[in-house]
Amino acid sequence: MIRVVKLWIFGSAACVCSGWVLSAVHEADRAGYLVMGMVWLFVLAVVYVRRQQKGPGGREPWPRWKPCRFRRALPLLFLVTAVVAAAGGALHAPNNYDALSYRFPRMLHWWSGLGWHWIVTPNERMNLSGTGFEWMMMPFFVITHSDRLFFLINIAAYSLLPSFIFVILIAVGVARRVAWFWMWLLPGALCYAMQAGSISNDTIAATYFMAAIYYAYHARRTGAVRYLWLSFLAAGLLTGIKASNLPLLLPIAWAMWPALRLVKRRFALGLGVIGVSVVVSFLPCAAMNLYHTGDWTGDPLNSEQIKVRKPLAGVVGNVLQLGLKSLEPPFLPLAHSVEIWVWNGFPAGLQKILKDDFPRFDVGLKELPQEESAGLGGGITVIVLISIVFACHRRRRNPGHLGNLARREGVILGALTWVSLLVYMSKMGSEATSRLIAPYYPLLLLPLLLTSAQDWLVRKRWYQGLGVLAFLMAMVAVILTPARPLWPADPVCEWAVKHFPENAVLVRARDIFVTYKHRNDVMAGLRRSIPDSVKVIGLIEGDNDIEASLWRPYGTRRVAHIQAGDTGQMRELGWVVVKNEIIAPGHPKGFERWLERSGGKIVTQQFVTEMVAAGPEVWSVIRFGDGLK
Repeated sequence: MIRVVKLWIFGSAACVCSGWVLSAVHEADRAGYLVMGMVWLFVLAVVYVRRQQKGPGGREPWPRWKPCRFRRALPLLFLVTAVVAAAGGALHAPNNYDALSYRFPRMLHWWSGLGWHWIVTPNERMNLSGTGFEWMMMPFFVITHSDRLFFLINIAAYSLLPSFIFVILIAVGVARRVAWFWMWLLPGALCYAMQAGSISNDTIAATYFMAAIYYAYHARRTGAVRYLWLSFLAAGLLTGIKASNLPLLLPIAWAMWPALRLVKRRFALGLGVIGVSVVVSFLPCAAMNLYHTGDWTGDPLNSEQIKVRKPLAGVVGNVLQLGLKSLEPPFLPLAHSVEIWVWNGFPAGLQKILKDDFPRFDVGLKELPQEESAGLGGGITVIVLISIVFACHRRRRNPGHLGNLARREGVILGALTWVSLLVYMSKMGSEATSRLIAPYYPLLLLPLLLTSAQDWLVRKRWYQGLGVLAFLMAMVAVILTPARPLWPADPVCEWAVKHFPENAVLVRARDIFVTYKHRNDVMAGLRRSIPDSVKVIGLIEGDNDIEASLWRPYGTRRVAHIQAGDTGQMRELGWVVVKNEIIAPGHPKGFERWLERSGGKIVTQQFVTEMVAAGPEVWSVIRFGDGLK
């Protein structure tokens, strides 16, 4: 496993570094990436030759496929889930909303501009968010001009999770039998299983976090400085994915601290590795945000309302969201009604606090689990609650003490991860907490897994059965998910609505599956009304709309964001796609008046459904002047 993981970290860092280097010289195209690929292959060859010269002791074996590992229920379920997730990613075009609304579009803008640049857009997340996952997707896109291979990044990360979880749990004193059980059960958490075939970027962050901790401990145990370098790189990649992972540097720093003395052995090389780690981290994004906005987060006025106003409100709101999502059943037909009932059940004082100080609070219950908001999942949450009850009960009967240094280290590492979570909750107020803290989950469980009750519980057949049931629930969610259904969702939903047209649940189910199916190319109808000869399309959109569809076919045209009042640029471009609601919100006649003032002519108007919650929205293709440019 060690060789595979080292190549994974090296390859990830190489992709991110290449993106920033090519951006600096404005060569982020196919030729530039081919050159950078040869450079990194040369570096890898040099490292390999030097390792070979050290003799057999310096070599590490490649992992071998051992079918016997998957004879038991949990490993087999993990293997089947990974295969099912890969099949879903291969059969369905990417349709993750965040990816299509700002992460993939900003890649397209960078590509057209031959490198990273500050994009003039109403969707500020294109500029403010971490770029790590995008730089990893960029080589796939630049070489193939397609988004269909992006899911392979998450499949690879998901496949590494069990091994990392096992070696870390063993390293900090968790009983081997307990570590084996949880190494297979935790990847059955909905946040990991449902993202395995997606282009979300939370599962991969969990893998980098585990890698940073593992290699820090491995460097301490072996005294080999190269493992410390890998820990630095993994930590940088972790923060480069999302700024919400920054608090996790606390447990990583604790794991690294005793090994930092090794830096002086290869000080010059160490400075180079630290420099690369900084480049692949969130620091370049923070520097750009500070330069362009005056705030390292890029949102000095908190217009996104992601920063909570009061830490206590943040902790309370995040705990409530996390608890509700963790206990959410796998199938909840009347989700909206239950959500209203839950909100009305909150005391009036608590509702006011959440509205004032946690504006993005959302109960967020869904009919089916969705990758955008999935956390541990109800099955694993129940197992955790049962484990807590038995741990408290058996501790009263047999208090005991931690018997060795490794277990004490595990308690400290788990406690520091809880402190990191507290820092996150007191600062960040997102409605997707259960998903965003996906990297935190494995080590949050450490204090529980170190109790004596766990070694007793995992031997019980009923407890093992609960684990199998929880994983089965996750696998069923992966199969049924609207994002990548592996069952005939369209004909079944159409048949159901045809025979039961008054059933609101069935109608909504059909709408959800249809929306996800067409989301990857949701603007296809508008795009077809624009001549192929048009190389630049103007766009007037909101702050969370999907523009990637307008760039198709990739490489033949680009999209330029323009202001509603910039008639000069509209006439220069000739063809503009407009979201009508942006021109005159709430005033149907306002769009017509704007059209008269600007001198445009409607080519087509269509209803576009980006999200079921928002419903169909009117979009227009407008022609200005001769429309030939």
